[in-house]
Amino acid sequence: MPEPRPSLPGGRVPLVGPAPIGLHLSGPSPARPVTVHKPGDPADLGPLQETGAEARPGRHSARESLRARLADLTGGLTGLTGGLTGLTGGLGVRLRSATRAAKTRLSRILAPIAGPLRPPPDAPATRVAAARARRRRRRAVLTAITLTGLVAALAYAARPPTQLPLIRGTAPVAAPSEQAPGGQPPNNQAPNEQGPNNQGPNGQAPSGQPSSDQAPRDQTPATGDPVAPGVPLLDVDLAPLPGALSLTALGTRDWRHWGGAGADSFHRKASGTGEIQDPGGERLEHNAGACDLRWTDGAPTARQDGTRAGVFQRGAGKSFTLSVAGSGDLRTVRLFVGTFSAGARLDLSLSSGGDPAVREVALAAGDRFYQYVIRFRAGPGERLLIRWHALTVTGGQNDGVALQAITVS
Repeated sequence: MPEPRPSLPGGRVPLVGPAPIGLHLSGPSPARPVTVHKPGDPADLGPLQETGAEARPGRHSARESLRARLADLTGGLTGLTGGLTGLTGGLGVRLRSATRAAKTRLSRILAPIAGPLRPPPDAPATRVAAARARRRRRRAVLTAITLTGLVAALAYAARPPTQLPLIRGTAPVAAPSEQAPGGQPPNNQAPNEQGPNNQGPNGQAPSGQPSSDQAPRDQTPATGDPVAPGVPLLDVDLAPLPGALSLTALGTRDWRHWGGAGADSFHRKASGTGEIQDPGGERLEHNAGACDLRWTDGAPTARQDGTRAGVFQRGAGKSFTLSVAGSGDLRTVRLFVGTFSAGARLDLSLSSGGDPAVREVALAAGDRFYQYVIRFRAGPGERLLIRWHALTVTGGQNDGVALQAITVS
């Protein structure tokens, strides 16, 4: 049977062997006297006798577990990690604040020199971005142009074909020329007593064609269809008045000239068709025409190298009425008329009906002469009706409308 261990006072067990790892050791304990018991006297050990050697430090009475020790180590590491995290966070905040302050100070310093550091919002961020934007715009424009051209080509290809109208030929008109002014007759001189001084009844020099503010006004559009043959047609244009013209050349079918040998006198084409009809009336003679009229096939005077004679009527409301016979073919009529300080109107119509053609000249002082080119088609037995009448006059003694000649070709 093993010998029981002696127990220290207070029930403590003496430390035997090395101290456990992780045991918290305190400073050396003070030496205590050791009492030596005799062998065979186990009942009374008494105090241990002093041996002169230091006693080992004591340990806990309860053994520590490994789990508790690991928990203590984990808590220490967690505290250390938290401390490092707080230190790092503080440093980051301070660095951001210092960077922001440095940028602000740099912007304030460089702003007066180089302007704002950031580009405007609408400016491209880089040159590459600007080039890309230009390429996109160029592609968009080219696409739009291509689509527009394609649509136009499709529309042109899909339209129905149209027949071009026939071009009507007209007789050539000589260029206007200047006329020589003459002297001024007295106001009380009768129109038929004037000499070859080429002056109007009001003593004013005639003009070859109206000025821009006195040009005839087109009130009604010309009627008729120039394409379909045989259909009634009526058209009128104002042509320049030359310094001289030949009634023989213009009136291949017929022509007529008034005046030259009195107010009731007239000349006609000797071999004419007689298509021109004039009912006559009260008239006065003048010698104030704007161009020289010539002929070589006339009657009763066979040849005339140049005359400016004509007839006129005084006052507002007076008129000349003529007519030209139709034959079913296209005819060209040239009418030479004038005004003496008056406003006048030309009325054209076909006896078979239809819309008339009207030309009007405004009231103006002075002598003005015009050449109207009329194209018409009327059936046999039908006629072209012509009326040239004065609308208003300025109030002079000889103010009115004048008539010189007419040709048919």
